[in-house]
Amino acid sequence: MYQVGSLFAGMGGFCLAFAKEGFRVTWANEKDRFAVETYRHNFPDTATYQKPIEELSVIDDELVAVDVLTAGFPCQPFSVAGAKLGFNDERGRSFFEIMRLIREFGNDRPKILLFENVPHLLSHDRGRTFNRIAHEIQAAGYWFMPRENTTVLNTKIHTNIPQNRERLYMVALSWNHFRTNTFHFPEPEVETLDYRSFLDLEQKPDDSFYFNDDSRWKKLFEDSIEAGDSESIYMLRRNYVRENKSNSVFALMANMGDGGHNVPVIQDAWGIRKLTPAECLRLQGFLDDDFSFPKPLSKVQQYKQIGNAVTVPLVRKIAAECRRLLDERCA
Repeated sequence: MYQVGSLFAGMGGFCLAFAKEGFRVTWANEKDRFAVETYRHNFPDTATYQKPIEELSVIDDELVAVDVLTAGFPCQPFSVAGAKLGFNDERGRSFFEIMRLIREFGNDRPKILLFENVPHLLSHDRGRTFNRIAHEIQAAGYWFMPRENTTVLNTKIHTNIPQNRERLYMVALSWNHFRTNTFHFPEPEVETLDYRSFLDLEQKPDDSFYFNDDSRWKKLFEDSIEAGDSESIYMLRRNYVRENKSNSVFALMANMGDGGHNVPVIQDAWGIRKLTPAECLRLQGFLDDDFSFPKPLSKVQQYKQIGNAVTVPLVRKIAAECRRLLDERCA
Protein backbone atom coordinates (compact mmCIF):
# COMPACT_ATOMS: atom_id res chain seq x y z
CA MET A 1 0.00 0.00 0.00
CA TYR A 2 1.38 3.41 -0.97
CA GLN A 3 2.02 5.80 1.91
CA VAL A 4 1.25 9.49 2.29
CA GLY A 5 2.57 12.18 4.62
CA SER A 6 0.74 15.49 4.99
CA LEU A 7 2.14 18.88 6.00
CA PHE A 8 -0.24 21.70 6.96
CA ALA A 9 -2.81 18.93 7.17
CA GLY A 10 -5.60 21.09 8.58
CA MET A 11 -8.67 19.01 9.29
CA GLY A 12 -7.60 16.35 6.78
CA GLY A 13 -8.95 17.08 3.30
CA PHE A 14 -5.86 15.82 1.48
CA CYS A 15 -5.66 12.78 3.74
CA LEU A 16 -9.31 11.82 3.30
CA ALA A 17 -8.98 12.08 -0.49
CA PHE A 18 -5.86 9.89 -0.61
CA ALA A 19 -7.33 7.37 1.85
CA LYS A 20 -10.36 7.00 -0.41
CA GLU A 21 -7.99 6.20 -3.29
CA GLY A 22 -6.38 3.36 -1.35
CA PHE A 23 -3.35 5.13 0.15
CA ARG A 24 -2.26 4.72 3.75
CA VAL A 25 -1.98 8.06 5.56
CA THR A 26 1.13 7.45 7.66
CA TRP A 27 1.69 10.78 9.39
CA ALA A 28 0.45 14.36 9.42
CA ASN A 29 1.65 17.70 10.76
CA GLU A 30 -0.52 20.65 11.81
CA LYS A 31 0.11 23.35 14.43
CA ASP A 32 -3.46 24.60 15.00
CA ARG A 33 -4.75 22.76 18.05
CA PHE A 34 -8.41 22.94 17.00
CA ALA A 35 -7.64 21.54 13.55
CA VAL A 36 -5.60 18.78 15.22
CA GLU A 37 -8.60 17.90 17.40
CA THR A 38 -10.70 17.47 14.27
CA TYR A 39 -7.94 15.58 12.48
CA ARG A 40 -7.40 13.08 15.30
CA HIS A 41 -11.16 12.63 15.63
CA ASN A 42 -11.32 11.47 12.00
CA PHE A 43 -7.87 9.84 11.62
CA PRO A 44 -7.20 8.16 14.97
CA ASP A 45 -4.67 5.72 13.48
CA THR A 46 -2.46 8.37 11.86
CA ALA A 47 0.63 9.65 13.71
CA THR A 48 -0.17 13.34 14.15
CA TYR A 49 2.47 15.91 15.09
CA GLN A 50 1.00 19.07 16.60
CA LYS A 51 3.78 21.61 16.22
CA PRO A 52 4.97 24.36 13.84
CA ILE A 53 6.71 22.96 10.78
CA GLU A 54 9.89 24.76 11.90
CA GLU A 55 10.06 22.34 14.84
CA LEU A 56 9.34 19.20 12.80
CA SER A 57 12.32 16.93 12.13
CA VAL A 58 12.64 13.75 10.08
CA ILE A 59 15.19 12.34 12.54
CA ASP A 60 13.93 13.61 15.89
CA ASP A 61 10.27 12.87 15.10
CA GLU A 62 11.12 9.61 13.34
CA LEU A 63 9.09 10.49 10.26
CA VAL A 64 8.51 7.45 8.06
CA ALA A 65 9.49 7.81 4.40
CA VAL A 66 6.39 8.16 2.21
CA ASP A 67 5.53 7.80 -1.46
CA VAL A 68 3.58 11.06 -1.64
CA LEU A 69 3.99 14.26 0.36
CA THR A 70 1.11 16.76 0.35
CA ALA A 71 1.34 20.36 1.54
CA GLY A 72 -1.25 23.10 1.27
CA PHE A 73 1.19 25.67 2.63
CA PRO A 74 -0.02 29.08 3.93
CA CYS A 75 -1.56 31.19 1.17
CA GLN A 76 -2.05 34.54 2.96
CA PRO A 77 1.40 35.93 2.00
CA PHE A 78 0.62 35.35 -1.70
CA SER A 79 -3.10 36.18 -1.82
CA VAL A 80 -4.50 39.25 -3.56
CA ALA A 81 -6.57 39.83 -0.40
CA GLY A 82 -3.52 40.10 1.88
CA ALA A 83 -0.45 42.30 2.23
CA LYS A 84 1.35 40.23 -0.46
CA LEU A 85 4.58 40.07 1.56
CA GLY A 86 5.50 36.68 0.11
CA PHE A 87 8.76 35.33 1.51
CA ASN A 88 9.05 38.44 3.70
CA ASP A 89 6.13 37.02 5.68
CA GLU A 90 7.03 34.30 8.21
CA ARG A 91 4.17 32.19 6.86
CA GLY A 92 5.53 32.55 3.33
CA ARG A 93 8.92 31.25 4.43
CA SER A 94 7.28 28.02 5.56
CA PHE A 95 7.75 26.79 1.99
CA PHE A 96 11.49 26.53 2.67
CA GLU A 97 10.74 24.40 5.73
CA ILE A 98 8.95 21.94 3.45
CA MET A 99 12.05 21.74 1.28
CA ARG A 100 14.25 21.30 4.37
CA LEU A 101 12.24 18.27 5.44
CA ILE A 102 12.40 16.79 1.94
CA ARG A 103 16.19 17.11 1.98
CA GLU A 104 16.33 15.52 5.44
CA PHE A 105 14.85 12.35 3.96
CA GLY A 106 17.92 12.07 1.71
CA ASN A 107 17.59 9.21 -0.78
CA ASP A 108 14.29 8.26 0.88
CA ARG A 109 12.68 11.53 -0.15
CA PRO A 110 9.04 11.33 -1.35
CA LYS A 111 8.53 10.07 -4.88
CA ILE A 112 5.76 12.60 -5.54
CA LEU A 113 5.21 16.11 -4.16
CA LEU A 114 1.73 17.66 -4.24
CA PHE A 115 1.52 21.33 -3.26
CA GLU A 116 -1.54 23.59 -3.15
CA ASN A 117 -1.92 27.37 -2.84
CA VAL A 118 -3.77 30.36 -4.30
CA PRO A 119 -3.57 31.16 -8.04
CA HIS A 120 -1.97 34.54 -7.35
CA LEU A 121 1.19 32.72 -6.28
CA LEU A 122 2.00 32.42 -10.00
CA SER A 123 2.19 36.18 -10.51
CA HIS A 124 3.30 37.31 -7.04
CA ASP A 125 6.25 39.74 -7.23
CA ARG A 126 6.08 39.65 -11.05
CA GLY A 127 6.61 35.91 -11.08
CA ARG A 128 9.85 35.96 -9.13
CA THR A 129 8.32 34.18 -6.12
CA PHE A 130 7.12 31.25 -8.20
CA ASN A 131 10.39 31.07 -10.10
CA ARG A 132 12.16 30.67 -6.74
CA ILE A 133 9.73 27.92 -5.74
CA ALA A 134 10.29 26.07 -9.03
CA HIS A 135 14.06 26.35 -8.62
CA GLU A 136 13.94 24.98 -5.06
CA ILE A 137 11.83 22.00 -6.15
CA GLN A 138 14.14 21.21 -9.07
CA ALA A 139 17.27 21.57 -6.92
CA ALA A 140 15.84 19.05 -4.45
CA GLY A 141 15.89 16.40 -7.19
CA TYR A 142 12.47 16.61 -8.83
CA TRP A 143 11.10 16.82 -12.34
CA PHE A 144 9.12 20.05 -12.26
CA MET A 145 8.41 22.25 -15.26
CA PRO A 146 6.18 25.10 -14.08
CA ARG A 147 4.00 25.36 -17.19
CA GLU A 148 3.42 21.62 -17.56
CA ASN A 149 3.31 20.53 -13.93
CA THR A 150 1.25 23.40 -12.48
CA THR A 151 -2.38 24.27 -13.04
CA VAL A 152 -5.33 26.14 -11.54
CA LEU A 153 -8.29 23.88 -10.85
CA ASN A 154 -11.81 25.06 -10.01
CA THR A 155 -14.10 22.92 -7.87
CA LYS A 156 -17.10 24.03 -9.95
CA ILE A 157 -15.42 23.06 -13.23
CA HIS A 158 -13.39 19.99 -12.30
CA THR A 159 -15.93 18.26 -10.05
CA ASN A 160 -19.73 18.18 -9.94
CA ILE A 161 -19.75 20.31 -6.76
CA PRO A 162 -21.12 23.82 -7.45
CA GLN A 163 -18.53 25.87 -5.51
CA ASN A 164 -16.58 28.53 -7.42
CA ARG A 165 -13.24 27.71 -5.81
CA GLU A 166 -9.98 28.17 -7.73
CA ARG A 167 -6.76 26.74 -6.33
CA LEU A 168 -3.27 26.27 -7.70
CA TYR A 169 -1.90 22.71 -7.72
CA MET A 170 1.74 21.71 -8.31
CA VAL A 171 3.02 18.16 -8.81
CA ALA A 172 6.70 17.17 -8.88
CA LEU A 173 8.18 13.69 -9.47
CA SER A 174 11.51 12.48 -8.06
CA TRP A 175 14.44 11.98 -10.43
CA ASN A 176 15.28 8.83 -8.49
CA HIS A 177 12.00 7.14 -9.37
CA PHE A 178 10.69 8.62 -12.63
CA ARG A 179 12.31 9.30 -16.00
CA THR A 180 10.24 12.44 -16.53
CA ASN A 181 7.07 14.13 -15.26
CA THR A 182 4.03 12.77 -17.10
CA PHE A 183 1.43 13.77 -14.51
CA HIS A 184 -1.99 14.58 -16.02
CA PHE A 185 -4.29 16.98 -14.19
CA PRO A 186 -8.07 16.33 -14.13
CA GLU A 187 -10.25 17.26 -17.08
CA PRO A 188 -13.38 19.41 -16.58
CA GLU A 189 -16.59 17.68 -15.50
CA VAL A 190 -19.51 17.56 -17.89
CA GLU A 191 -22.22 18.41 -15.37
CA THR A 192 -22.40 20.33 -12.10
CA LEU A 193 -25.06 19.53 -9.52
CA ASP A 194 -27.66 22.01 -8.26
CA TYR A 195 -26.25 23.63 -5.14
CA ARG A 196 -29.58 23.14 -3.38
CA SER A 197 -29.05 19.38 -3.41
CA PHE A 198 -26.29 19.94 -0.83
CA LEU A 199 -28.55 21.85 1.55
CA ASP A 200 -31.03 20.84 4.25
CA LEU A 201 -34.13 22.56 2.87
CA GLU A 202 -36.76 20.18 4.26
CA GLN A 203 -36.03 20.87 7.90
CA LYS A 204 -35.33 24.03 9.85
CA PRO A 205 -31.78 24.44 11.20
CA ASP A 206 -31.11 25.92 14.62
CA ASP A 207 -32.40 29.48 15.13
CA SER A 208 -28.82 30.71 15.55
CA PHE A 209 -28.28 30.48 11.78
CA TYR A 210 -31.11 32.92 10.99
CA PHE A 211 -30.87 36.72 10.84
CA ASN A 212 -33.33 38.14 13.34
CA ASP A 213 -34.90 41.59 13.36
CA ASP A 214 -32.09 42.97 15.52
CA SER A 215 -29.44 42.04 12.95
CA ARG A 216 -27.73 44.94 11.20
CA TRP A 217 -27.50 42.81 8.03
CA LYS A 218 -31.03 41.43 7.70
CA LYS A 219 -32.42 44.45 5.83
CA LEU A 220 -29.52 44.39 3.36
CA PHE A 221 -30.23 40.75 2.55
CA GLU A 222 -33.99 41.31 2.35
CA ASP A 223 -33.56 44.12 -0.17
CA SER A 224 -31.06 42.16 -2.26
CA ILE A 225 -33.17 39.01 -2.33
CA GLU A 226 -36.27 41.00 -3.26
CA ALA A 227 -34.38 42.62 -6.16
CA GLY A 228 -32.76 39.34 -7.23
CA ASP A 229 -33.61 35.65 -7.35
CA SER A 230 -35.00 34.22 -4.12
CA GLU A 231 -33.28 30.89 -4.86
CA SER A 232 -29.79 32.34 -5.35
CA ILE A 233 -26.94 32.26 -2.86
CA TYR A 234 -25.97 35.64 -1.39
CA MET A 235 -22.91 36.91 0.45
CA LEU A 236 -22.14 40.07 2.40
CA ARG A 237 -18.90 41.75 1.36
CA ARG A 238 -18.01 44.76 3.49
CA ASN A 239 -21.16 46.92 3.20
CA TYR A 240 -22.91 45.39 0.19
CA VAL A 241 -24.52 42.08 -0.73
CA ARG A 242 -23.48 39.99 -3.74
CA GLU A 243 -25.81 37.59 -5.53
CA ASN A 244 -24.45 34.45 -7.17
CA LYS A 245 -26.52 34.00 -10.32
CA SER A 246 -24.71 30.91 -11.62
CA ASN A 247 -26.50 28.24 -9.53
CA SER A 248 -23.33 27.83 -7.50
CA VAL A 249 -21.78 28.93 -4.22
CA PHE A 250 -19.06 31.51 -3.68
CA ALA A 251 -15.71 30.12 -2.55
CA LEU A 252 -16.02 29.09 1.09
CA MET A 253 -13.64 31.16 3.20
CA ALA A 254 -11.87 30.64 6.52
CA ASN A 255 -13.45 33.75 8.06
CA MET A 256 -17.04 32.66 7.39
CA GLY A 257 -17.64 32.33 11.12
CA ASP A 258 -16.41 35.82 12.02
CA GLY A 259 -19.46 38.08 12.07
CA GLY A 260 -21.74 38.40 9.05
CA HIS A 261 -19.22 38.81 6.25
CA ASN A 262 -18.25 36.17 3.68
CA VAL A 263 -20.87 33.67 4.87
CA PRO A 264 -23.06 32.12 2.15
CA VAL A 265 -26.67 33.12 2.84
CA ILE A 266 -29.96 31.76 1.49
CA GLN A 267 -33.65 32.32 2.00
CA ASP A 268 -35.50 29.16 2.98
CA ALA A 269 -39.06 28.44 4.10
CA TRP A 270 -38.35 29.86 7.56
CA GLY A 271 -36.34 32.99 6.81
CA ILE A 272 -32.93 34.29 5.77
CA ARG A 273 -30.04 32.27 7.15
CA LYS A 274 -26.40 31.31 6.84
CA LEU A 275 -25.41 27.94 5.46
CA THR A 276 -24.70 25.53 8.29
CA PRO A 277 -21.29 23.88 8.79
CA ALA A 278 -22.83 20.56 7.70
CA GLU A 279 -23.95 22.12 4.40
CA CYS A 280 -20.56 23.76 3.87
CA LEU A 281 -18.83 20.44 4.52
CA ARG A 282 -20.82 18.83 1.71
CA LEU A 283 -19.89 21.70 -0.59
CA GLN A 284 -16.25 20.78 0.08
CA GLY A 285 -16.97 17.13 -0.67
CA PHE A 286 -16.92 15.86 2.93
CA LEU A 287 -19.79 13.38 3.06
CA ASP A 288 -21.92 13.02 6.17
CA ASP A 289 -20.86 9.39 6.72
CA ASP A 290 -17.14 10.04 6.14
CA PHE A 291 -16.36 12.97 8.38
CA SER A 292 -17.52 14.76 11.51
CA PHE A 293 -16.38 17.47 13.89
CA PRO A 294 -15.55 16.60 17.49
CA LYS A 295 -17.86 17.93 20.16
CA PRO A 296 -17.98 20.64 21.36
CA LEU A 297 -15.96 22.41 18.62
CA SER A 298 -17.28 25.95 18.12
CA LYS A 299 -19.04 26.94 14.91
CA VAL A 300 -16.37 29.60 14.34
CA GLN A 301 -13.70 26.89 14.29
CA GLN A 302 -15.82 24.63 12.11
CA TYR A 303 -16.29 27.34 9.47
CA LYS A 304 -12.58 28.24 9.64
CA GLN A 305 -11.45 24.66 9.08
CA ILE A 306 -13.89 24.15 6.20
CA GLY A 307 -12.73 27.35 4.51
CA ASN A 308 -9.09 26.30 4.84
CA ALA A 309 -9.73 22.81 3.46
CA VAL A 310 -9.39 21.41 -0.03
CA THR A 311 -12.30 19.94 -1.98
CA VAL A 312 -12.08 16.19 -1.43
CA PRO A 313 -13.39 14.89 -4.80
CA LEU A 314 -10.99 17.19 -6.65
CA VAL A 315 -7.97 15.93 -4.70
CA ARG A 316 -9.22 12.36 -5.15
CA LYS A 317 -8.73 12.78 -8.89
CA ILE A 318 -5.17 13.97 -8.28
CA ALA A 319 -4.59 11.07 -5.87
CA ALA A 320 -5.83 8.60 -8.49
CA GLU A 321 -3.32 9.96 -10.99
CA CYS A 322 -0.54 9.67 -8.38
CA ARG A 323 -1.50 6.04 -7.87
CA ARG A 324 -1.47 5.43 -11.63
CA LEU A 325 2.06 6.78 -11.90
CA LEU A 326 3.27 4.74 -8.93
CA ASP A 327 1.67 1.61 -10.37
CA GLU A 328 3.32 2.26 -13.74
CA ARG A 329 6.69 2.64 -12.07
CA CYS A 330 6.29 -0.68 -10.24
CA ALA A 331 4.96 -2.59 -13.27
